Amino acid sequence: MARIARVTRLLLVSKIVSPTCAVTRHAAPSANFQTSVWGRPSLKDRLREKEKDQKTLQIKQDTFFDEQNNKLLEQNNKKDKKMFEQAIAVYLKRERARRRGHVEFIYAAMKRMKEFGVERDIQTYKKLMDVFPKAKMVAQNSIQVEFMHYPRQQQCCIDMLQQMEDYGVVPDDEMGYQVYYTFGKDTHAMRKYQRMMYWMPKFKNINPWPIPKLLPKDPTELAKIALKRMAVDMENQLATFWSETLLEAFDKTWIVSAQSPTQRGLLAKHNSENPIYVEGGYHVWTRYKSLTYFCLRADPEPDRLAEAKQFVKEEREKDSGFFDADKWKMFFEDEELPNLVMKAPTAHEQEDGTYLAMCITGTASKDSLQSWIKFLQATNPNLIDTPVVFKMQTPESGIRPVEEDSKADTSVQMPGQNV
Repeated sequence: MARIARVTRLLLVSKIVSPTCAVTRHAAPSANFQTSVWGRPSLKDRLREKEKDQKTLQIKQDTFFDEQNNKLLEQNNKKDKKMFEQAIAVYLKRERARRRGHVEFIYAAMKRMKEFGVERDIQTYKKLMDVFPKAKMVAQNSIQVEFMHYPRQQQCCIDMLQQMEDYGVVPDDEMGYQVYYTFGKDTHAMRKYQRMMYWMPKFKNINPWPIPKLLPKDPTELAKIALKRMAVDMENQLATFWSETLLEAFDKTWIVSAQSPTQRGLLAKHNSENPIYVEGGYHVWTRYKSLTYFCLRADPEPDRLAEAKQFVKEEREKDSGFFDADKWKMFFEDEELPNLVMKAPTAHEQEDGTYLAMCITGTASKDSLQSWIKFLQATNPNLIDTPVVFKMQTPESGIRPVEEDSKADTSVQMPGQNV
């Protein structure tokens, strides 16, 4: 009996570990897979096949989004918010029950939001949040919360919130409820939303020089906003010129100039024998748009600045509290009071030069700057006889090449000579 039991045990073990028996109980493996001891594909091959299926599904969703856009473009011929929301509605109608491939569809939609101009629209992000199935992926306990229940879906939601943060879109309570009903209260996606709601409203209106949330589409208005923020003189005056009114101009563009009455006075007192410089272009950002501006600068007056610094130094030494008994006098004794009144330098007179004007042009070319100088000559007669040197350079790239004119080099304007 003991021998029969031992043989039976050996047969059972051989049946369990035998590859041939396993193959008979399961389907034949594909030739592309490396079979394990049990006759099944290895874990590495299964993960590779799963990743391949996900990529195929993502390509399919990208193709679906393109197909819907092409159908709507034939009707509307314009990419806008309405067309983007119609594509989302078509997907929700087709996948109303199972929402197959919703993660890939959301990624495909996020990638094309900038093309449709909806990357800063919170209502569009709410439409994308509706693509997630509700109440199916809610974490039920702390273990599911910490181990990121439905990780791909939560990561997709976090990436969407991160894109909103990158574009400066502040979520509202309605989006918070959408995240709550989709994933639960203490999940990673909900924590991301809570961090955004804590910090973003604090920084939303912290800028002391606010810029409109919706920037104007007119480039001249955008240039005026940038020049107003850069101007330190409250009496700064803005003027818009069009180079089309000049017969000598080659570039037909707009010019926005900024100059205060104080700067006009400094330019009127400037010695016409000394040149002034047009420097730029420098970059200034108004939210997500970059503009190039130029400055009209004269050489500094070292004697005047040195005198002003010496005057300030002497006054500070007098106010330092040092008492000299030899120089102290009674109130009834005669004392010659020195002339302590001195005209302080203006905000436009700096150590590196005196800034006389600023401008932003549509093309940022040398010809547009020459047109700007001609327009300034109408309100600054001293500029007609003053040589103007164009120094086209930027802090990032150093000397910038300027388009050569058809005539000879006119980068320097001599007295009595046109720009």
